[in-house]
Amino acid sequence: MRGAALAGALLCTGLPEARASEPDSGTPVASTSPRRGILTVRASWRTGVPDYMGGSLTVNAIPLVDVELGITLVNPVIGSLYLRAGPRWSLYEGRDDAGRGLSLRLSALAGARNTSAYAVSQGAFRTQWGLNAVATLDGTYWLARYFGVSAQLVAGGTTYFPLRQPAGVLLGPLTPDARFSLGLSF
Repeated sequence: MRGAALAGALLCTGLPEARASEPDSGTPVASTSPRRGILTVRASWRTGVPDYMGGSLTVNAIPLVDVELGITLVNPVIGSLYLRAGPRWSLYEGRDDAGRGLSLRLSALAGARNTSAYAVSQGAFRTQWGLNAVATLDGTYWLARYFGVSAQLVAGGTTYFPLRQPAGVLLGPLTPDARFSLGLSF
């Protein structure tokens, strides 16, 4: 009895996909596959803490996962690189059959952040590594199926672990990591 119910449930869930692939129906059938972007390029200018300006590349091609690589400047002598990844959840998908419309996503990302400061008195760079964890809220308005304008709000922080000498300006248990950035999604 349970086997028949399971077979019936599988058959019913498979029917919409089977109908979408019928070539002789004469009417176009909307695709049931989720439409998601492949990557997003963003920039921020004077909208972050502690970062003054920055840029990031987020890879969205992996289902349910975001991978983000970024570079920032805290000030002219302090720069930072980060790589983080984590799960992505869709909050709202308002795209039509042509792929246009609004998408909202939430991500929880964690990874490594490296901050380097140029010590003018010593004529050398000093580096700190840290664990970076943030939550992001992304909104993309898709102008076409694979082209959209994106806005991202980031909030979280970094705990730095001095390896040799600390960079000096980012000491403490937690350095905030917050920013608003704009970009293009593909």
